[in-house]
Amino acid sequence: MKFKSLFLIFFLLSSYLNGQTLHPWTDLQGRTLQAEYIKSDGITVTINWNGKVIPIPLATLSPESQALAQKLSAPKPALVPANPFDTIAPKPNASQLHPWTDLQGRTLEAVFLKMDSQSVTVRWQGKEVPLPLTNLNPASQALARSLARVSSPPAKEVVKPVTQKKTVVDSAPRAPGELSLDSEYEWKNTAGSVLKAKFISVEGDTLNLSTYGGRAEQSIPIERMSKESQDLANKLQTLFAKQAKRLKDFSIKRKSMKVPTLSESDLGKYHSWENSDGNQIQAVFVAANDTGVTLLMKNNPNRPYELNWEKLSPGSQSLGEGLRRLKEKLAPKAPLIQPAIGGTLSRYGNGKWKGYNTVLESAVYDVALHSNGNTVRIWLKNESQVGDSALGERAKRVPLSVNFRAYYYLNPGERNRQWKHRKIVSYDSPPEVSTDRELTKISGTLDNGATFDYNMQITHRGLSFWGEIDEKKPGEYATIFSIALYSPNFIPDVGNKSMAEIKPLVGDGTLYIDPLEAKRTKISMLDKWTDVLSKLSGNTWNPIKSAELAGFPFGSHRIKVMPSSLSGMVFRWGKGYSGTFPFQGIHLVHRTEDSYSASSSKTPVEFKKRLEIPKNKKLNINIIRGRG
Repeated sequence: MKFKSLFLIFFLLSSYLNGQTLHPWTDLQGRTLQAEYIKSDGITVTINWNGKVIPIPLATLSPESQALAQKLSAPKPALVPANPFDTIAPKPNASQLHPWTDLQGRTLEAVFLKMDSQSVTVRWQGKEVPLPLTNLNPASQALARSLARVSSPPAKEVVKPVTQKKTVVDSAPRAPGELSLDSEYEWKNTAGSVLKAKFISVEGDTLNLSTYGGRAEQSIPIERMSKESQDLANKLQTLFAKQAKRLKDFSIKRKSMKVPTLSESDLGKYHSWENSDGNQIQAVFVAANDTGVTLLMKNNPNRPYELNWEKLSPGSQSLGEGLRRLKEKLAPKAPLIQPAIGGTLSRYGNGKWKGYNTVLESAVYDVALHSNGNTVRIWLKNESQVGDSALGERAKRVPLSVNFRAYYYLNPGERNRQWKHRKIVSYDSPPEVSTDRELTKISGTLDNGATFDYNMQITHRGLSFWGEIDEKKPGEYATIFSIALYSPNFIPDVGNKSMAEIKPLVGDGTLYIDPLEAKRTKISMLDKWTDVLSKLSGNTWNPIKSAELAGFPFGSHRIKVMPSSLSGMVFRWGKGYSGTFPFQGIHLVHRTEDSYSASSSKTPVEFKKRLEIPKNKKLNINIIRGRG
């Protein structure tokens, strides 16, 4: 209590001395108030208005106020860096004044002294003051860890990368003002609203951007952008194409590259990696492809980073290539592959991935597409607790799943509707089995003759899903389409267990929901379903903008689920089983407004857009371990 009181006193004093900066915030009805900005998470903006801390859904604000929130919340590279080397330059100086900010956004300037597992001690106005780490925001916690490492020498590296001089990807230093794919730019639409984001790509008539330091992506019709932003997008797309060609040429050179001598244990160890500027980080190899190397940093072993080959020094390029070859060499030789037949995809016939077609083994999770063609399973992975190994094992939990849901009702529009899944009966050019394919498209025919395209993108950064069905002759039973994440019932035979048996298994398991208008709400998985509905029924609480699963059933992971766009879409939460208690099996369902309306209509065929989820409105799943 003493620490908390002291913490509060000097933060209040600091806020008084520093004063407040007021900003105008305008809603969609044109009403404006003046308030101090505190924080924004991409879903809501939190302000201080006349001494009251108020969260406001960004969707209710004018485009100008949304742009203001994003500008004020622009993340520093050290928080969520696109390039892990950005976290080490420049090196922090512990003797300087540093800003320390609490969870309410209040900041003071003080000198770092020391840090332990519970607090960071600073010198403020001549006094040594301990600050509880749990009261600091993630940025200040990261600053404390960074300053605590300044005096600690890096561990000696066991493997010395072979020095390479001629195989480095050609990437000349940029002149001032020259465009870069690594930079954020201000993008303006035809209405004059500005968005600060990093360019990803132009696909057809859609511009894809990365916002909030890579935590979210947006797909925008390019015709809605200003002439200047369209020109910028075209220039960056040209730059992207040139980079892709350089990397393709480099992939040929890598085949003859001299690499260091490595052993199997090196795949799980931390190595020293150097970028083209000479900065170094400690990180473990996760994977590599023609684009770059995926690493897990020692100072943040909870979130993989994908690093372009051209960002690495020649020695680290050889290390990355050596580890890639070693991993490929150690992969099971000539695994049994069962061919595609009827409604079943080709799949592994034995081993760890028996019954699956497309697999990604990442540092934080494993993902696999089942041979049934419509189910993707997700296994969470723990942080390593064994010796020098940096890569952990799969958690002993029932996996989450994502389903492409094509279904129909036998008695549409009735209160107790009976539904059935559409079965896949055949595929068009079914994908071969793979452990390194990021984008998978599955096309085929359903049991009523309708055709479908299901798409999934699985990477070390996150997962995305979209698709459509073409039903020219719906017949008596019109098909409805949606994509859903299922959090499983993780308590076997829950109906026959006592509360004393249930509590340890559920613990602090929580579903967080972000409604369209109301503030973020926490739902305990120990609550009865009937109690949840009595408190959170109606349009105020469903549909939602996003959701997050966290707590004991998910270990140290946070599973964030959010559509790329809600325009014309409905994203809802609900229980995933027929029982009442506790609330633990959860469905998060993404669909068009037409699909949602069709599901309760006696004439679902009238809703023409019930069979599509476009790529620019895809369902995104981001899994972070720990604080990420």
